[in-house]
Amino acid sequence: MKTKIVMTFVLCAALTGLATAAGSPPQFKDYPAQPVQVQRNHPLVMDDFGKAYRTRLSDAIKSEKPSFAGKYLVVRWGCGSSGCNTGAVVDVTTGKATPFPVSMSSVFPLKPEFEGKDEQELHYRLDSRLMVFAGNLETDHGEGTDTVEFYEFTGDGFRFIKSLPYGRKASE
Repeated sequence: MKTKIVMTFVLCAALTGLATAAGSPPQFKDYPAQPVQVQRNHPLVMDDFGKAYRTRLSDAIKSEKPSFAGKYLVVRWGCGSSGCNTGAVVDVTTGKATPFPVSMSSVFPLKPEFEGKDEQELHYRLDSRLMVFAGNLETDHGEGTDTVEFYEFTGDGFRFIKSLPYGRKASE
């Protein structure tokens, strides 16, 4: 009987841990990337995407250093309306540009602690393949209002991991 109680307790604890992990946000440390040293960035590859955004992407390649997933530049630009932006990552070793999987627009009104900061939130690190987008997002899998989306960059594109509520609107 005592063994059954202990086993039931262990099983419940394990299931609780799994449920918590399923609801928790992905962590940068779980998607490691090794920074790469390059002497000079490779020129932009002029495929259809590179041609469409050649000025912005080429300017970034000429002046910026990798800031994402070891060897990628993060380049952002407006998409034609107030508060909207999108962008791409560019591999400095090959010159290949990959578009963001989302377009971001602002969440208004901002919570007081966000005032004076960029309304769109985009988080990434040099030592991680995880990129986090937050705000009002337009994506391949629909539009998310007041959302945080997590993507892993695979080298060929972005792989959707998870979407969670951002919580800005709840605090208004």
